[in-house]
Formats: sequence, C-alpha cells, structure tokens
Amino acid sequence: MRKLMVFGAASAALLAGCASTGGQSSLSSEQLAECLQPNRRVTVEISGVTPKPAPKPPAKAPAKPQFSPVQLTAYVQGNNAFDPGSATLKEGGKKDLDTFVQTLAKKHIKVNAVVLSGHVDKLEAAKGMSNLDDERAKAVKAYLETRGVDRKTIFWEGKDAREPMAVTKFCS
Repeated sequence: MRKLMVFGAASAALLAGCASTGGQSSLSSEQLAECLQPNRRVTVEISGVTPKPAPKPPAKAPAKPQFSPVQLTAYVQGNNAFDPGSATLKEGGKKDLDTFVQTLAKKHIKVNAVVLSGHVDKLEAAKGMSNLDDERAKAVKAYLETRGVDRKTIFWEGKDAREPMAVTKFCS
C-alpha cells in the first residue's frame, strides 16, 4: 500500500512538470512556482517555405522558383519570459523572439502560418487564472507583429495548464 502511495505522489509530481527529491512531502508556493516555471509559456509554431536552389533548366525554358516546406517550433517560457500570474512579456522573452525572427530572415523563410499556444502552470490554473494563457499568447502575438510578422498569419489559443512540459527540474 505504501509503495502505491509513493508511486501516486511521484506520478502527480511528474504530471505537474516537476519532481521532488528528498523526503519533503510539501513544497512552499514559491518553491513550486519556481519548479513549474517552464509551464508558464507560449509555444510558437511556424510553418512556411524557404527557397531551394532550382535545378539547371533546359536552355529554352525559364526556371520556376521551387520551395521547401519548413516547420519551426520555439518556446517563450519560464521566469525569463513571464512572471508568475502575469501575461506581460519580459525582456528575456522578447530577446528569444527576436532571435527566432532573425532566424526566419536569415533562412529566407516565407511564413504561411504562426500558431501560438499559451499555457499556465498548475498553481496559476488552481487559482482560477483562466484568461492568463490567452493573454500570454496575445502578448507574444503583439510582439511578433512589431517585428514584422504579418498579423494575418498569426493564430493563437489558450491551453490552460494542459500539456505540461516534461520534468525539467527536480525540486528539493
């Protein structure tokens, strides 16, 4: 019976995106918020095309441009991007997005669609901050628009605390 209880507690910690080491049975809110920080995120998924070198055309026919499909995914997450309970995009998150936009330009990617998925951590979800996931996605959307991404290609959704990140940190 004890093994089943320990397994259940470990499973709950893993599902929360955090595992506990040591014998502590409870963490403070601050410790848990720190451990769960990767789940405060917006996933940025971009699909588009990039030009690929055309084969040498026959002498009489002009070459048609050819494109290769591209799928890129990035995460704007954690204390670097958002404070607990906040949808305000911090400088670290803006820097991550700038790097992502520069990559698009460097690889000459023509963006067809950008899908943003906003998430909250388990503590924020338990406190009823149900709009926070949407607001985080909207903050990233607004920032991408300022960096030249066409607003007509950006779609967003809030995922609440569903789809937590895998264990990234062990809390003690």
